[in-house]
Amino acid sequence: MTRVQTVLGSLLLGSILFFGFYGLFVHAQEAEGYQKDPVYIDECGACHLAYPPGLMPSKTWQRMMGGLSDHFGENAEVDDETATRITNYLQQESLSPGKPTVMSEMLRNLPENPPLRMTEFPAFLAAHEVIGKQLEMESFPEGFLSPCADCHRQAADGIFEKDRMHPGYGPSNWGGPQAAIVSPIKNEANGLTTSARGQL
Repeated sequence: MTRVQTVLGSLLLGSILFFGFYGLFVHAQEAEGYQKDPVYIDECGACHLAYPPGLMPSKTWQRMMGGLSDHFGENAEVDDETATRITNYLQQESLSPGKPTVMSEMLRNLPENPPLRMTEFPAFLAAHEVIGKQLEMESFPEGFLSPCADCHRQAADGIFEKDRMHPGYGPSNWGGPQAAIVSPIKNEANGLTTSARGQL
């Protein structure tokens, strides 16, 4: 084996190990969920799921925090100090091309000025298209897909993998459009019932 082959082989092996360990590192971070801020959890989680900031880009969060007086029809204003803290937190933890996470796909086909509702993101709609087909719905009522925790049992921790959904939840278990809209979704395994619709 020549010196060149040895060097190339070492570089190749080093690259494989580096990206392998990097993948494990990123996966470990995702498995732990996201960095939570207690003020954000208390203020925003008082009315609905405190959506993990990594679900949406900073532009969306900035617009959201700038319009709390009319937050999807509700007044959600907080004092200036709290607003500054939450805004800084959301900006720091927001969805970004430079931070690869399991939610990075939400950036796909995102317009220059993304909508306020994550449920209107092109990648979100594509990922949930199977639900519309299963329920034979051409479109979803406003807020229909907002309560992530209805299906994703670790949504509050920012974990949305399909293999971590509530047992008995998901499109393969729904009986039809009327059952899904009128009846609260119930997890027979632990008696959890969720009927409230979220905002995003």
